[in-house]
Amino acid sequence: METITEKEIRDLEERASYIKGEKAKVLKEEVEVAMARAEAAGLGSELIDRLDILLLNLTEASRDVCTNTRCPHYGKKCKMR
Repeated sequence: METITEKEIRDLEERASYIKGEKAKVLKEEVEVAMARAEAAGLGSELIDRLDILLLNLTEASRDVCTNTRCPHYGKKCKMR
């Protein structure tokens, strides 16, 4: 498996900073692959920790939870999405 560079991790972090929903799910899959590459290559714990935090943030961003406070499904799975 090919190793991952810090530049690739920075690119993933930039892309993750402004997406939500379905796009976050797609990027989450990319980060999971990057995490596997980093662990297989035995990269430093700092880079793996950054990927781990990024994965947590993307998991939260990709949740299909309603954020509209006026919606009757607020804070739950929204049936209107």
